[in-house]
Amino acid sequence: MAVRRTTTGSPAPERRGFDPARIRRTIEQAIDHEPAANPDQRGDALAIAAFETSNPDHLAVEIGTLWSRAQEAFLTIGHRIIQARHLIEDRIRGSNTHLTPAERRAQMHAEWRVFLGKLPFSVQIASQLECVSRALAEGRISPAELPQNYSVAYQLTTLSEAELDAARKEGLVGPRARRDAIIDFKRRLRQARLDREAELIRRRERIIAEMEKMRHELLEIDRELGEHSPQLEDGPGAR
Repeated sequence: MAVRRTTTGSPAPERRGFDPARIRRTIEQAIDHEPAANPDQRGDALAIAAFETSNPDHLAVEIGTLWSRAQEAFLTIGHRIIQARHLIEDRIRGSNTHLTPAERRAQMHAEWRVFLGKLPFSVQIASQLECVSRALAEGRISPAELPQNYSVAYQLTTLSEAELDAARKEGLVGPRARRDAIIDFKRRLRQARLDREAELIRRRERIIAEMEKMRHELLEIDRELGEHSPQLEDGPGAR
């Protein structure tokens, strides 16, 4: 069965599968230009929404393509957020040399909040996207290990290096990683740490109690030794 695409208005150009360069250019244009000059992408969105077929396998392929585009998009957005942070920091350091370090940090925070307010998603999402892109750039997570959902990928960035290695051994790191599995893994790690801390505290208390008991025993021994030691007589004829 042939795949048919319906659109409203002028026909949309034929899509030729997943094109990373095309989606990257679209995102860069949306970020690098003023809002008034942003290209209207609603036509492409409608064309995608109107994808029709009687074969579910075609839909599976289409969903896979869109899912790959979603990963490409969140990585690019995260990288752009990191770039914006660096640009704001450089501008503040270069044009406010008269300010104290504390004043520059305060201005950076204020300008950063203004920038985040211009984004079409929450501060929390922006922070997660930035963390994922930073972890990828620093090599903490390899491209082959990256989940395709940014919220799942973010959960991996909250793990330490030792925890990441343990998660890899449990098969929790990779494109098919699940958010609930990673959260459960972190919960088990946290509980194991709490159990270990509780065990150490109990052991410390036992050692302190034993030391106190030994101190009393030593005092008793010293007292008895003092009572039974011979008394030396004072004076020139003392022997």
